[in-house]
This record gives sequence, structure tokens and C-alpha cells, in this order.
Amino acid sequence: MSVWEITTSLIDRVAMLVVADDDESSFERSKELAKRFDLSGARLHWVERPKLGVFVDKRSKKPKPRADISPFKPGALMLSEKAYQALGDFLANFGQLLEVDVEGHTEYYFNVTTIIHCLDRERSKIQPFGFVETAVLNEDAIPTAPTVFKDPAIQTSIYINDAAKADLEGRIAQRGLTGKGFRRVDV
Repeated sequence: MSVWEITTSLIDRVAMLVVADDDESSFERSKELAKRFDLSGARLHWVERPKLGVFVDKRSKKPKPRADISPFKPGALMLSEKAYQALGDFLANFGQLLEVDVEGHTEYYFNVTTIIHCLDRERSKIQPFGFVETAVLNEDAIPTAPTVFKDPAIQTSIYINDAAKADLEGRIAQRGLTGKGFRRVDV
């Protein structure tokens, strides 16, 4: 069996989403809004939909296009309505799909809540302060049934097994979704 990390395949070519803040001078407000998108795998509960914006590089003459699955922050997926319709029922088995407001449009933050302790600490390269530089996962800990998951030591990565990858690739191709890629992980 192989394990894959979900990546944003067009990261340098599509627009990234950022936390929107009416008062850009309020650094503390921005930090508080960013905390809403916790990556630990804990279930999230929002009273109101967070507002996100499309990052605009003022140095660029032409804005970058949007993808169906947008880059937001490492370990997070943001789905357009089209991506939500194609992938939502599958992804909901492994986490929450929470509504966000992206410049007046509803999009969905995928909060992975399926946690599997599978990091092989002996074979992985881990910095002295705990940052996992190169992850090697323990294949025996990962189910063979389609699974989307995170390891608690690597909150900035979303992993899938072969069965989940096959399902997602089929749905992505069928609907012509943009913005998603997969990178093989050592097991």
C-alpha cells in the first residue's frame, strides 16, 4: 500500500485565500481569526462564518485565477461550491466541511478530524525542536479502506491511502476540478 499527501498542485499559479479583516491594522484580530482554522484534528464550532479574501499581489499586473480547491494554509483544504458538490460526501466521512464566506460566496473549509498515530519516529527526520522535516509513516497503522487522515505530529499535512486516492482522483477527473495534487510519502 502507498500513502499520499494531498497537495495544492497549482500553488504558484492560482490565487491563495487569506483571512479577511476589516481593520488591517489589528494584528491581534487577525491572529484570533486565524486560530479558528485549527489544524489539530479537533472538531471546530463556529458561531459565524469566517470571512476570507483572495490574496492579491499588488506587484502583479494580472490577478491569479482561482482554483476549485484553493491554497489557504498548509494542512487545510478550501473547496469551492463545485468541489464541495464533487467531494463533500466522501470527505465528510473524515472530518467537517465548514462554511466560510469568501468575498460574499460560500465555500467550505475541510477540517480533517480522523487522526492516526502513524509517524515512524525512528525513520523520520525530526528537528530537535520537534519539527518533522521528512516524514516516514508506519504502513501497518494505516487502514486499507479509503481513509483521509492526519498524524498529530504533522498537523500541516493531510494524508490519504491508495483507496482514498483512487476515489478522489476519479471524482476530480469526472468533474474537471482544479488545484489538487498528490505526493507519495515514504512508508
